[in-house]
Amino acid sequence: MKKIILYSNTSWSLYNFRKNLIKELIKKKNKIYIISNRDDTTKKLLKLGCIFYQIGLDRRGTSYLNEFKTLIKTFILIKKINPDYLFNFTIKPIVYGSLASRFLKIKTLNTLDGMGDTFKINTVKLYLLKKLLIISQQKIKLFYFVNENDKKFYLKNKFIKKNKIKVINGTGIDLSFFKFKKNVFKGKIKFLLIARLLYSKGIIEYLNSATEIRKLFPNKCEFIIAGKIEKQINDSIPKNLLENEVYKSQTKIFYNVTNIRKLINTTNCVILPTSYNEGLPRSLLEAAAIGRPIITTNISGCRKIAKNNFNSFLYNKKNPKELTQQIKKFILLRTKKKIAMSVNSYKVAKKFNEKKIISKYIKFINEH
Repeated sequence: MKKIILYSNTSWSLYNFRKNLIKELIKKKNKIYIISNRDDTTKKLLKLGCIFYQIGLDRRGTSYLNEFKTLIKTFILIKKINPDYLFNFTIKPIVYGSLASRFLKIKTLNTLDGMGDTFKINTVKLYLLKKLLIISQQKIKLFYFVNENDKKFYLKNKFIKKNKIKVINGTGIDLSFFKFKKNVFKGKIKFLLIARLLYSKGIIEYLNSATEIRKLFPNKCEFIIAGKIEKQINDSIPKNLLENEVYKSQTKIFYNVTNIRKLINTTNCVILPTSYNEGLPRSLLEAAAIGRPIITTNISGCRKIAKNNFNSFLYNKKNPKELTQQIKKFILLRTKKKIAMSVNSYKVAKKFNEKKIISKYIKFINEH
């Protein structure tokens, strides 16, 4: 029996995106330890058979003293568990977990699902982060990226050696859960945006486009947002401003949706007008698996799922006004072409089959 730690900033992300990996590791008689923040999904991880250790990871990390305390606690917990393998997810666990494993000589695999705004910090913090990345990644066994841009950035900054890098298809998607559903075009065309409610996710641009499209095509479209408010992030849209824009554009908004699959099933096209540094957007992957065409920006992570004029319409993130044109273009498409794009989305999603991703983690254990 091998002892394996999964270290991430939230229990929520581990349960929602790594649940089947955890199940497979347990099925193979491994003992799974979780180091993460406690949240509503922690009990679900315990139910799977994991052993949980709470750690107070502050995503923004404004206090150097608190960050040092978190690093020390990480070291103490990993030393106490004494695992055979350490899997780190998200930037702080990647740095803190790898620093600990370097000194404790633990086989470590890191996975970065996207850089986001990690490097948009003040000069002192940026200098420290870069130094810590260089030091921490020296002795790890393998580093998984989900897109080429992130990989190139890490290589350019000499954070990690090329021979320790592999690019994988994100967390993958459970195609037995997110099943293809025929896209039916009857009545209004329904557009859906799934994202955290941040300016950088293009929420305001989406609402502005909804207003413009309603003028061009009265009573022919419906716009929906499924989002989560992030109060502790500077980029977060104030709720009163958001609701005012939602009202003006006659858009429906749902907060903290628990059954996103059901919502995607009821819509015709998924939109992500992001300027955020996306790794591999989960919302687009879920949309593709269900068979929904996509409208999104030309960011590296988005392009990996959204193939222009195949299953999607892409536009330049630097020109958000193009969004309205792309929506209009989709509306004016013949139904036959819309359905073809839906089928093409599913074809793309099949390349991201979660089972293939899980097998890579199992292979890592078998080879190290």
